[in-house]
Amino acid sequence: MLSKKPPSPHRRPSLDSEAMAGLSSLPYDLLLNISTYLDLRDVHTLHLTCRALYDASTTRTVYRKLANDLLRRCRALPLKGFQRLSDLTTEQLVRSVNKATHYETAWRFRAPRPIRQTSHNNSGINPHSNYMDVTPGGVLAGRMSAEESKWYKVVSAPPDEEVDWLSPITSSYTLCATKSGKVVCWDVQTDSCLAEWNPGEHWELWKCRVEFEERTVFFTMAKVLAGSYDDERVMEFVLMRLTFSDGPSGESSLQPPEFSHVTNFRTTGVVMNVFLLDPSERLLSAFIWVSAHNTIGLYALPDWDQKTYVFIDTGIECVMSSNWSCILYQQHIVIHCEESEAAYQHFYPISLLQQYTSTLADEHSSPAISCRLPPARTLKKKFVFPLFADFTDSEEEPDLDLDSHPPPPTPASMGPGTPAQLLPSVNGTIPIINGDGQPIAGPSTGSVADNAGSSSSSSSSSSSSSSSTSSSSSSSSLVIPAPSQPDNPNPYPFPPWYPESAHFVRQWWPSLPNVPRVSCTVVLLAAHDQHTHRTRFVLAQHYFRVPLDRRVWDNEAESAPPHPPRSSPSSSPSSSMSSSSSAGTIPITTNGMTNGTSTIANGKHPAHETASNNHEPPSIEDVQDDALMHLWYVSTPFEVVRVFDGPEEDDDGGVAERPRPLVAVDFGHAVWIEYIDGEADGEEDEDDSATPAPEPSIPAIPVATGSNADIFAESDVEGMDVGEMSEIKRHLHVETDLEADATPSSPEPDPKRLRFVTFPPFAEEYEALVPVYQSRKERAKAVAEAQLPPGATLEPPMMRYTHHRSNGGLPPGVVHTLATPPELQLGDVETINIDQSQGAVILSDKNGKIWILCYE
Repeated sequence: MLSKKPPSPHRRPSLDSEAMAGLSSLPYDLLLNISTYLDLRDVHTLHLTCRALYDASTTRTVYRKLANDLLRRCRALPLKGFQRLSDLTTEQLVRSVNKATHYETAWRFRAPRPIRQTSHNNSGINPHSNYMDVTPGGVLAGRMSAEESKWYKVVSAPPDEEVDWLSPITSSYTLCATKSGKVVCWDVQTDSCLAEWNPGEHWELWKCRVEFEERTVFFTMAKVLAGSYDDERVMEFVLMRLTFSDGPSGESSLQPPEFSHVTNFRTTGVVMNVFLLDPSERLLSAFIWVSAHNTIGLYALPDWDQKTYVFIDTGIECVMSSNWSCILYQQHIVIHCEESEAAYQHFYPISLLQQYTSTLADEHSSPAISCRLPPARTLKKKFVFPLFADFTDSEEEPDLDLDSHPPPPTPASMGPGTPAQLLPSVNGTIPIINGDGQPIAGPSTGSVADNAGSSSSSSSSSSSSSSSTSSSSSSSSLVIPAPSQPDNPNPYPFPPWYPESAHFVRQWWPSLPNVPRVSCTVVLLAAHDQHTHRTRFVLAQHYFRVPLDRRVWDNEAESAPPHPPRSSPSSSPSSSMSSSSSAGTIPITTNGMTNGTSTIANGKHPAHETASNNHEPPSIEDVQDDALMHLWYVSTPFEVVRVFDGPEEDDDGGVAERPRPLVAVDFGHAVWIEYIDGEADGEEDEDDSATPAPEPSIPAIPVATGSNADIFAESDVEGMDVGEMSEIKRHLHVETDLEADATPSSPEPDPKRLRFVTFPPFAEEYEALVPVYQSRKERAKAVAEAQLPPGATLEPPMMRYTHHRSNGGLPPGVVHTLATPPELQLGDVETINIDQSQGAVILSDKNGKIWILCYE
């Protein structure tokens, strides 16, 4: 019998070639559809196969999709100047996507490294960083050439001026406010002043926002006209515009930018913060502390070209431990408030606020509160705290040049703060046209009275949420099921941990219509040791969106009646609030909630059964919203360097402002300067503590009296605001034992270092639900453990990390030490900024130098 010959091995390549030829011969639209399932690493792999697939995978459409993926993960593109995506050539787009992905992926596993030292080309372009570009033939170009092309750049601050605030405006300019009141635009490519606004008197910069489409910067300056830290205080604000004429190439225009005046307005009371909500609609708002009632006043200019304003007392309790921001959402002004245990969002429709518009008699008149007006709707959602335990990660470090799909996010935490009774009763009141009223129950210490025992939602179930509305009908909103596991305790409760500073940041330019509107909150928590007189800090972070609970929001939007008409002038505030509850308060504290989830409308629980009673599974929106409430920490305590913005005592003999921490935050990262511990020999990059540091005992902060009350006006970088925005001035002060640590306990020569951490990335599809696994079996197990809602699938690109682990959270942040120039004295630094899109840290020192450190 003749045996059959085995097939010749030489024929197999021809079969593979046929298969490859079949793939490469597919229509382009089909290849394009396949590419939507690929990340950058997959695309780079296709580049190595054949010419046809290389050509198909290097098209503008493919890289536009990859750029969109980066932006949906809220990672920035390193564009030059005011460039937009449409301004880029295909080659520039490919280079930007590759670089942004490299930043994103590499910094998950290692510290940023100084860029490679390369000479500039004839056009003054540095291939590694836009910040290092110079104008050919200029003084700076000659100086940098003589310095052998270092990885950093040193430019000048305004001469003979002290820098009060500084921030980069793209990679080409810095905007600097001086302590004499000037605002200066500085060209970092020529090291020269381009434009200056000098009002001739002392003004302080309060807010800055960049509108990239218009190539315009809006900023507000303020000064105190009269009064102390009470309701009699009168401040004047000026809103200015700085307009650039740069073209689509990203190169600086020969025509310098121009300052122009927009409007002036006055406020009455202690201003906590100002928000440029929408310059295109000329909409501005501010939070004002109503000291007579210890509530938040909402001041708004519906159209800053007009002389009309809205000034209401919201009735929301002003709790010192809260961190506040203001956001525009679907024609609602949203007061976003974060306490140590939960987040709140209070909604004011603009159409409702317009019913309370007032007009100033003349330009020298001061505004007055028109009435007490509760929010039309309020949402609440509790934070989910991690369990600190030993974390192990079996993932090996990938090819950093190819891997582009980073871990999805786990939100991080809010810090506790100061109790409500910290706010004193102060003489003097803002005139209230419609009389007096009782405060609305906002976030309060009553909800976190027992911090050690208080709890939030489980990491594996929907977190607690609630909603209230000022309508007179019952709500029929669906409710997320109660958690089935015990809640994790807050690892950093108050006391002893209190919020030293807070930062609210939105994703960086450019923004596309389908990019999620997500914000990032970062809080620096502090605890003071009464024995050593040292203050230790930890960093907490999380993401959030508006609304906090989309299902509750959508259901209430369908069932809620229109907002009530404006009450007559003779009506008292309490009567106009009667629709909220019989007691005139909005019940949003945990005292009015069950251990699980409760929706409250008009002070009553809904009549319908909860979703948990109906065994209704959570929707995809529920899962995503709950994921954002998970908290993340840099949990190894450190001692941050702090600086004073003014003299140790005010001119009137009062107590000076509290020192400002040298911390900067962008959407995905944070940097700070810290003292090096005596026992920590310098370069310990791992944040490997398994449990939080022992909490030093701290007594309850004593109640301040008179004008020494402290209003924390945290840094709020809403919308497209610039960078870290330096701390909004803490105009009031609490005189406490914490003042013993106002200056470092160690002398100035104490060694310091520049530190860096990367936050867990955000991913829109399932927001940190499931990790990437090497086998289908592991992936199927992850899907089962993640408890995805019916119909949900793991659509590519697959998520690479998860907070859904047995210990209940992502590992604490890994902190790295950044290299610094030998000439830079960190003890002289006065301001710090970070630009994640360019991989740059910008520092200014007391010697009139601005240091731009570029990393890769």
